[in-house]
Amino acid sequence: MSNLRDKFGEIERLRIVEAAKRSLYKPEGEQALDYLRNQRGFSDEIIDRFDMGFCPLNVNNMPELNGRLITPIYDAYGNLIALSTRHLDENHPRRFWHESFNKSFYVYGLPYAKKFIVKYKKAIIVEGEFDVASLHSNGFFITVGTCGSALTLSQIVLITRYCSEVYLLFDGDNAGRESIKKAMKLYDKHNFKLYDITFVPAFLPKDIDPDKFVKERGRIELMDLLKRSKKENVF
Repeated sequence: MSNLRDKFGEIERLRIVEAAKRSLYKPEGEQALDYLRNQRGFSDEIIDRFDMGFCPLNVNNMPELNGRLITPIYDAYGNLIALSTRHLDENHPRRFWHESFNKSFYVYGLPYAKKFIVKYKKAIIVEGEFDVASLHSNGFFITVGTCGSALTLSQIVLITRYCSEVYLLFDGDNAGRESIKKAMKLYDKHNFKLYDITFVPAFLPKDIDPDKFVKERGRIELMDLLKRSKKENVF
């Protein structure tokens, strides 16, 4: 994923997000909105909750963003940290683009999930932003994401401020399984069990991500997978 350091200032970043949200529901955003609604399966409520937007192709002063869906990255308190994007053209050479920010200190979706994590005293961690939105679409409001990177100690500390039970639901590919192993090593290294914090590794089928799993098999099967994982693999 390519990036560009300090591309936008704070005020400009906020303006871009608001403009992109408006563009999504205008004629120039028709294709992008169709993609979010019909290909990704997101309701308008979820699209609005995560401040998803679209930058039209004819915005002259923002070539990095033209033709891209925008998913803003916020910190735990709702402060806008960075813009993360994906081009609608899946074959675009730079399909994914985001501003440079220290991923290790932020968790995607936490401002929306926090109250549910506190209520249920548990969290589900996935990798990608659209995995988070997909699980929220299916009622898993305790879901947050690692912004596509491996889970870090800082992210663990941030999440466990609000809960004591953490489900690791990473992609079912080799990289995802390796990320679960690394997370469990962090858990052991820093003795989180002494603080009554529980990690539950939940292994998806090979090459299946959380978004695809819940779309193909449904909410109930994902719930069953999490329950089985807790019964079989509690650490």
